[in-house]
Amino acid sequence: MKYIAHRGLSSQAPENTIASFSLAAKNQHFYGIECDVYSTKDGEFVVFHDDNLKRMTKATRNIMDLTYPELSEYSIKTGSKIRTYRNEKIPLLTSFLDICLDNNKAAIIEIKKVHDITQLTDLVAILDNYPSLTVILISFNLNYLKYLRAITERDLQYLTQSISTEIMYDCRANRIDISFDKDKLTPAIVKKLKKEGFKIAVYTVDSISQALQYEKMGIDFLTTNSLWKRG
Repeated sequence: MKYIAHRGLSSQAPENTIASFSLAAKNQHFYGIECDVYSTKDGEFVVFHDDNLKRMTKATRNIMDLTYPELSEYSIKTGSKIRTYRNEKIPLLTSFLDICLDNNKAAIIEIKKVHDITQLTDLVAILDNYPSLTVILISFNLNYLKYLRAITERDLQYLTQSISTEIMYDCRANRIDISFDKDKLTPAIVKKLKKEGFKIAVYTVDSISQALQYEKMGIDFLTTNSLWKRG
């Protein structure tokens, strides 16, 4: 079972920042690092989880309403962690990719939202500049993933809390694996997905005993905030 650092080493540094990614990159326990991506008003791809800036910067602005230069004016403010990491900014996707490439980590990219689905072609063009980098593109938006499958052979995962015959058909037809909410994943679902030939990821697990159970079940990838001291 391969461990993925959720938004970087987000238990030790502000999530989705260069600091968080750099800490995860130095830890040999992690196979890969996960981030979240939006498109900006001027067509850049930036790493951020929420659709607005309030939780992370205290600003009442929507991320997709701003250009990248405008976003660069804001600093991350996140509780006591700001005492150590005072100058963290919202990174470009390319900065995240550079860290993953330089440290031999898989880049797990959650596509949150883009202004237009055709911008995913631009995203793939960026990834094509990293031919040796292992990339897994993930999303709750199945249409995004189906569009991506038409233009890239990169690995894809559908994030979900439930499974249906229709979802399984779409995912099988488009060679999309499944990433399941830990609170919804059961041994019966794992058995069913394994029988159909899917790779299975689970998110977001911070209990070592639960992680070991998933390992016994044959889960392929586990995303975590805090299980980073093993190995």
